[in-house]
Amino acid sequence: MNKFAAFALGVTLAFGSTVTTALAEPIVMKIGFSSEGDIRMPGAGRSAGALAMKNYLEVASGGELQLEIHPDGALGNARTMVESAQTGVIEMVGAYTSIMVPFAPEIAVTQIPYVFRDNLTAWKVMEGPVGDELAASFLEKTGLRVLGWADGAGFRHIYAEKPIKNVADLQGTKMRVPENPGLLAMFRAWGANTVTITWSELYTALQSGMAEGHDTELYSMYSKKLYEVNPYVTMTRHSYNLHPIMINEEFFQSLSPEHQTLVLQAGDLYTRVGNAHSFVSSLVVKQAMEAEGATFYYPTDEEIAEFRDLGQQPYIDTITRKIGDEGQEWVDKIMAAAKEAEQTAR
Repeated sequence: MNKFAAFALGVTLAFGSTVTTALAEPIVMKIGFSSEGDIRMPGAGRSAGALAMKNYLEVASGGELQLEIHPDGALGNARTMVESAQTGVIEMVGAYTSIMVPFAPEIAVTQIPYVFRDNLTAWKVMEGPVGDELAASFLEKTGLRVLGWADGAGFRHIYAEKPIKNVADLQGTKMRVPENPGLLAMFRAWGANTVTITWSELYTALQSGMAEGHDTELYSMYSKKLYEVNPYVTMTRHSYNLHPIMINEEFFQSLSPEHQTLVLQAGDLYTRVGNAHSFVSSLVVKQAMEAEGATFYYPTDEEIAEFRDLGQQPYIDTITRKIGDEGQEWVDKIMAAAKEAEQTAR
């Protein structure tokens, strides 16, 4: 074959390849989560991270991969969306710590009261071996691969219709607590009466008196305007929250190696953007809430010590029983990882 013929053949093949690519249907991935769909300040880090993920995937793949975002619980409540991702009805889901615990009890170690000193400590731990091991365990039990352990609006605090300054003020208060058995045990150890109410029904429950208080992160509380019925905020910082993004493993394995790499890179980008946006949001949301009438109280060191001393061990005892034989091992791992992360940050 002469050079001209070879060149002509090459052009033909290249053109044919281009036409094939252009005509090929893009791979569309649906992701559902409960946060808003746009970027706000204050706002959900998950929303910012998901949009960054979408842009990266679509640009880096040349349009071969597309991410279809369904925010605001449009595809169902948090548990329903996780189950939809398990069955492949949707390819990806944005979840949060407490809703993951019923699927894999060991996830509860990330919410041990006061295990993380600050956000940076939590980020380091979740990007390290403990985060990898928890992701591997969750994958084995659910068929969902964790693509990134992003900050879930930071730490949880206590909100109520009356001022709560210490453990004594919680006695007999009807507190809405999520599905994490450890959090339920912790609030009971503090003397509260716990009730479990879905997040979507919480405002009405607080309004009607079914619950008198709740615990969540600042932005989550602000976004649902719960300060209108629970205007008193006690900055206990008792447990850290995560907003991981997950993908159906069977679907992930169906992708080409090149597309898998892009998805993994997008997951890393999601985590970093989500962490940054969530942290900055936590710095401005207090001012926004105060403008709406919320009143903040910062417990003293002695009051925080009381919350920790009374609540941490009941939490640990409960989750180790739920996890089973490896329960204490998981607790020891995350405690050691948090201590090491604190030391390296100094």
